[in-house]
Amino acid sequence: MPKSLLRRSLQGYQPYVPGEQPPDGEGWVKLNTNEAPLPPSPRVLEAIRAAADESLRLYPSPTARPAREAIARRFGLDPAHVALGNGGDELIEMCFRAFAGPGETVAYPTPTYPLLEPLARVHETRTSTHAIEQPWDLPPGLGADPSRLKFIVNPNSPTGALFDREVVEAVVAASSGVVVIDEAYVDFAPHDCLPLLDRYPNVLLLRTFSKSYALAGMRIGFALGPVELIEALDAVKDSYNLDRLAIVAAVAAIEDEDHHRRIVDEVVTNREALETSLETLGFEVVPSSTNFVFARPPKPAAEVVAGLRERKVLVRHYDREPIAGWLRITVGTRDQQEKLLSALREIL
Repeated sequence: MPKSLLRRSLQGYQPYVPGEQPPDGEGWVKLNTNEAPLPPSPRVLEAIRAAADESLRLYPSPTARPAREAIARRFGLDPAHVALGNGGDELIEMCFRAFAGPGETVAYPTPTYPLLEPLARVHETRTSTHAIEQPWDLPPGLGADPSRLKFIVNPNSPTGALFDREVVEAVVAASSGVVVIDEAYVDFAPHDCLPLLDRYPNVLLLRTFSKSYALAGMRIGFALGPVELIEALDAVKDSYNLDRLAIVAAVAAIEDEDHHRRIVDEVVTNREALETSLETLGFEVVPSSTNFVFARPPKPAAEVVAGLRERKVLVRHYDREPIAGWLRITVGTRDQQEKLLSALREIL
């Protein structure tokens, strides 16, 4: 598009770049986008097959009500405390729409989820960033920041580190605006921030079915929060932001807790083994509370990534400070991890 036709605020804009998605069936060991190592619940697949009938000619529930009700039951909430989105990313974007207008400030610690910066540009908001000194510590100035909207990704991405609930609560308590806690990876962590919903009117929790429910391909996210904040998200969402198949998939997934627990347990077990193996190979590793490991190799990261790619293994490489030279490696199956480690031994 010619620059003259682009909004002035977006000239020079750098969009968020998702992880590489190679074609299915070409034999890649795909450890770059934090997908689940196990398939979805069989109950999910059955529900999707049953819903793929002539009713697809009809619009879905505009509020994805069956999914709201199932998620509310899972967390002991009223459905009015639940909102649905086309993945967690849409919920983040809905927070920009609802709580921060042009010229207003959005605050968050860095490094963190790189989608926040381009979304701030799209919505013409200003950013107030607070540098993280240690991966597991929130910046001390974040709570006092007067921004109308704040984001805390916990556990954080791309570092995988978990902030203590008490530290997060201190930020919420000190904030006059909305604090959004993105808990996309929290099922793999030892604690979450659900107790904050009972104590604060300005906090939203974001969750996703992409990681611990193995439904990245369905694009389903949900928010938990006070009725007033949920109503604000509903007011700015797209008309039918979840399709019929996604709605039934969400219901079946949230109701099959045994399968959900199986995925989580598999990831946690394999994560511990991966961290140990990487340390043995000389990597510097940040202790992870997610389904990935953040690590710095003992030789230049670009060389390691290129060598892995030659062997059809994909990982995520960061080349911007302060995390230049680090890799984010998805926790995979045991077979995938052995292929990764075998390739790394050859390269190193």
